[in-house]
Amino acid sequence: MFFRASRITSTTQVGPLGRFLAFGGQSPKTFCALAALCVSSLGLACSASGGHEGHATNGVEETTGTGGGGGSDQGSAAGTGGDMFDFDGGMMGAGGGGEEACAQTGGKAEPVELDLVILLDRSGSMYGQNWNGATAAVKQFVEDPASAGINVGILYFPVDTPPDGLVCNYHHYDDLSVPIGPLPGNTPALVQSINGESPNGGSTPMYGALEGALFNATAYKDAHPSHKVILVFASDGDPNSCPGNQNDIPSISSLAKAALDYNGVETYVVAINGASVLNLDQIAAAGGTTKSYDVTANVSQFAQKMTEIRSKAVACEYIVPEPSGGTPLELDKATVKHTNGGGIEKEIPQAKGVADCGVGPGWYYDDPKKPQKIMLCPASCQIVQADPDGKLDIFFGCKPDIH
Repeated sequence: MFFRASRITSTTQVGPLGRFLAFGGQSPKTFCALAALCVSSLGLACSASGGHEGHATNGVEETTGTGGGGGSDQGSAAGTGGDMFDFDGGMMGAGGGGEEACAQTGGKAEPVELDLVILLDRSGSMYGQNWNGATAAVKQFVEDPASAGINVGILYFPVDTPPDGLVCNYHHYDDLSVPIGPLPGNTPALVQSINGESPNGGSTPMYGALEGALFNATAYKDAHPSHKVILVFASDGDPNSCPGNQNDIPSISSLAKAALDYNGVETYVVAINGASVLNLDQIAAAGGTTKSYDVTANVSQFAQKMTEIRSKAVACEYIVPEPSGGTPLELDKATVKHTNGGGIEKEIPQAKGVADCGVGPGWYYDDPKKPQKIMLCPASCQIVQADPDGKLDIFFGCKPDIH
């Protein structure tokens, strides 16, 4: 997790990387929320023999070939010669002669668990339409049945003037107003918290607030490494009230970059009327999300943007299932298949990593040595996202037909 070199309580400037990446010292407070995802077991036979021919179609690979052993019909990787069992939660053994038979376990791929920290501007400039629109959007998001299973917490800035007078001190943003918890269970606490807030803050200490929020997010990611953890930062103003160059956009952006580089926490930014979109774009880009979501012309679009963020945040990232029965998964014998809404199954080839994706289809492990996620390359991701009626399956135990 992020390690703090010291507890900073004065206006002495310490660079963001010094705070975020100093190894040693005291770790930030973590919060508890865990939801597990698993991949159900589903049997699939693996061909005992046959001449498979693969060809790329629409960004993913389609495989056809002669089944093993008992027949010559073209089909999937399943052979037709021997005894097979095909049922959810089971395995299928390939029949027939030829090459050595194998058996696969796996099933429908489940997207990674999403954890979301909301950092909401409550400065005086948010009063009126901006505040009403933003809070309505957040409440709509946490009450939406489609958000069920997402873990959400919230933090507001600025704090009321603290005893030390330092509204930019990140210690004042150490604790989330509502800790991260699963929806819909955490929904009442979130709604109550939002209803109890008002936009009467006297400044926009963006640096300190973002630093505190990212400490929370990265600590939570450390505690839940298989989850996708993101920060959603919404503001209508330009930074002020912080010492030195902490009001400069490059300094603030470096916080988002440090979190992304450390353990992959992304920063999504929503620009509300009054904000400099170009400034917030820089923070979003540094946090791995390209540019801000611009609702400066119509704050009622905030709710739609939250829905888009929910979809994009977990797009094309899937959990590597826990092995069942104490038998380790054969990670070097993984097969990923996409079945489109029309029922056509296509196998996706494995890439060595994101740099190996290029413009073609593929998938790769997030960590080749200790994988926790299966990631789709951009071309395959685009196809899967454009096919809401399709499904993705992950199997282990047989060498894939394509490489």
